[in-house]
Amino acid sequence: MNRIFQNRRYKPFLAVLCAAGWSLAYPLIKMGYSRFSIDSDDLGGKLSFAGVRFLFAGLIIIVLCLIKKNPLNIKKKKDFSWLLLLALVNTALHYMFSYIGLGNNTSARSTILDSMGGFFLIFLSSVFFEDDSLNLRKVIGCLMGLTGILLINIEPGGHFFENITFLGDGMILLNALCAAFGGIITRIVSKKMDIISATGLSMAIGGALLLITGVCIGSTSTWTFGPDGIIILIILILISAVCFAVYNKLLSFYPISEIAIYNALIPVLGVMFAALILKEELKWQYFISVIIVALGIHTVNKTKPAKQ
Repeated sequence: MNRIFQNRRYKPFLAVLCAAGWSLAYPLIKMGYSRFSIDSDDLGGKLSFAGVRFLFAGLIIIVLCLIKKNPLNIKKKKDFSWLLLLALVNTALHYMFSYIGLGNNTSARSTILDSMGGFFLIFLSSVFFEDDSLNLRKVIGCLMGLTGILLINIEPGGHFFENITFLGDGMILLNALCAAFGGIITRIVSKKMDIISATGLSMAIGGALLLITGVCIGSTSTWTFGPDGIIILIILILISAVCFAVYNKLLSFYPISEIAIYNALIPVLGVMFAALILKEELKWQYFISVIIVALGIHTVNKTKPAKQ
């Protein structure tokens, strides 16, 4: 299995798989809220929904690791604190800030601010890891990725920077920072223990924290359980299990910037999936955005030709 992840030919396909999976999750989450009758302003219900999703996703990975006899292989007992930190930052706080921010901000602005997590991660990686230094090529690629994301959201005559609030914009930026530091912690954890087992445990712990928080806050909605909702929840659980396991494995093998830049595809593909699944408007600039983001990804991952 490691040979697949270490083979650079498979890297873009695996990274795009993760981006596509997380993009698909956006409209599915909206459908899930509708099927379970979770109100748009029901923070406790949303956190509980996210908690169930990540708890079971983590448990699936743990069970698969047990079946394959893939131990955590932790080198020092004190390194378990890194696992708890990953659970807290990359799952619990990440999605708690996200849901608070989304409830107090517009969808377009949230998408742009949320996508900053990938760019924060690239810059932070250059600070923490010697093998991922920042250069002009990466800066240009990031700017192209951000341009593509802006293009899908900015409307002519729109007043994007009006009504900035801490509970809206501030929470989404904190969410983006958690995503960035989560990537840094993942790379560190991968050097101390098996990253797939660590991903399962951290997601299960983080999901449990989200579920407990949601229950403590309390849901203002009366949940309804039907086959459609259960199927959507199962798909979301599988997306989380597969995408986080694959993404974290990629981070353990490659410089973070080469993987994180693919996250720029998430909001672009997300609006396309929303158009297909939720019948939202499919705009012409979405296709141009994909091209610009793809060029940005190519720029970041482009290697210098070997000297003759």
